[in-house]
Amino acid sequence: MNKPFCFSKAPQCVLLVLTTLLFAGAAHAEWIQFGRTTDFRIYLDQRLISKNGDYAQMWQLMDFTVAQWADAQTAVGSIKTLVEYDCAQPRSRALLGEAYTEQMGAGRLVSSERVAEPQWEAIEVGSNPDKMQKIACGKKP
Repeated sequence: MNKPFCFSKAPQCVLLVLTTLLFAGAAHAEWIQFGRTTDFRIYLDQRLISKNGDYAQMWQLMDFTVAQWADAQTAVGSIKTLVEYDCAQPRSRALLGEAYTEQMGAGRLVSSERVAEPQWEAIEVGSNPDKMQKIACGKKP
């Protein structure tokens, strides 16, 4: 997986996320909008950030403006992803994810997956993932 976030090519991202992510619940999330395109909005749950040493984990939600089709009978309205950031280095990795039929993580759970061997991906300075890392690690974006 090139990046744990998708800010372009949403249909390809849905397939990639659905095939590489696994289950985890983010109960009581407080979603704050981070960014948007015409195809989707990205929300972060800054209330449930978990830190352990140089690592921080934060839930993200990709909320589609139009449902994406996982297959002929399954529409996806949103995808929640748990991302881990290395606060000492510019890198992140997707750990867990859930796809839902409705927006904002509502509706029926379509897919839930855990990445068996999550790989670290470099974060480009000044990018949206860089800004997300700063939020998760408690630094000014």
